[in-house]
Amino acid sequence: MSTPATQHPPEAAAEYEDFISVKEAARFLSIPVNTCYKLCLSRVLPSYKAGKLRRLKKSEVAAFMESKRVEALPVR
Repeated sequence: MSTPATQHPPEAAAEYEDFISVKEAARFLSIPVNTCYKLCLSRVLPSYKAGKLRRLKKSEVAAFMESKRVEALPVR
């Protein structure tokens, strides 16, 4: 029995993650699409290129945002 091309094999499901577009990543980060492209092109935000399309992994986008966290100052 073969698996359809759109599904991942069940034994490898944990290591696969769907890719999102730059537009979806920008929406997820609440930033302009152009800014998201600039972050990808400057290699600040990890991305993947397939032909002229650029894709990102949502977990890597979330990790990028976590790395930019600014700690709150203690209240005086």
